[in-house]
Formats: sequence, C-alpha cells, structure tokens
Amino acid sequence: MASQRTSTRRGRTRGTAQNLSMSGRAQSLVRDTIAEIRKVTWPDKETTRNLTIFVIALSVVLGALLGGIDAVFVRVWENIPTF
Repeated sequence: MASQRTSTRRGRTRGTAQNLSMSGRAQSLVRDTIAEIRKVTWPDKETTRNLTIFVIALSVVLGALLGGIDAVFVRVWENIPTF
C-alpha cells in the first residue's frame, strides 16, 4: 500500500490536504474546526456572568483613570505659556 504523503524538494513531507481541491480543503477546515470546538471546556453560566461583570468594572475603572490623566494633561498643556 502506498503512503499518502509525498516528499517535497527540501525533504519535508506534505499531507494529502495539499492535494485536495479548494472546496475539499474548505470542508476539511470546517470539519476540523468543529472537532476542535467540541473539545473546548466551556465555562458555566455563573463563571461567565462573574467574568463579564469583572471586565465591565475593569473597563469603567481604567476609562475613568485614563480620562483623569487626560484631563490633567489638558490643564497642564493649557497653562504652558506660548511665545
């Protein structure tokens, strides 16, 4: 039985996916993606809710911090004398 791998000029092997048509490769990609998504351990509802609240709170805090820093720089910039 012949191997389904072919050798390239540089000695690397190339799988059969390289020999498939464009639609065959797309189908293979979708099939492989679905298989990988099924392997994922998805978080439960409570964990998702807690992490969402954390991200929103962190965004608000960092937004306020950056806004405050920006306001300080604007006031400093406005008080620099021009010549």
